Amino acid sequence: MNRNGFEDAMKKLGKLSNVNELIAIDALEEAANFFVNMLRPAIPRSVSNRQHLQNSLSVKVENNIVIVYFEDESFYWRFVEHGTSKQRAQNFVRGTYEQNQAKIEEIMLSKIIKKMEV
Repeated sequence: MNRNGFEDAMKKLGKLSNVNELIAIDALEEAANFFVNMLRPAIPRSVSNRQHLQNSLSVKVENNIVIVYFEDESFYWRFVEHGTSKQRAQNFVRGTYEQNQAKIEEIMLSKIIKKMEV
């Protein structure tokens, strides 16, 4: 019997083909929800009496794409994140993602692997 790993790889690839788009979207949505939960406390609070960015953060699945976004009139998150000529960048989105990137990837992979084993 030839034990070069090719047969094992073929079995794994066969299982991988069973991972359909719905499972991938489910894994992405779970990872996005984790990211949102980590991002909320990192968002700077607004000093005005408007709606705070933390309250407008959401996850939605649209056309088989998972989107993390700020609702309504919360376009100003870009100015806080990237800065302006009068305000330094706070990088709360990028910083939160970089700190949790390994966990986000782990969530997605573990969900897909669980579905592959079934």
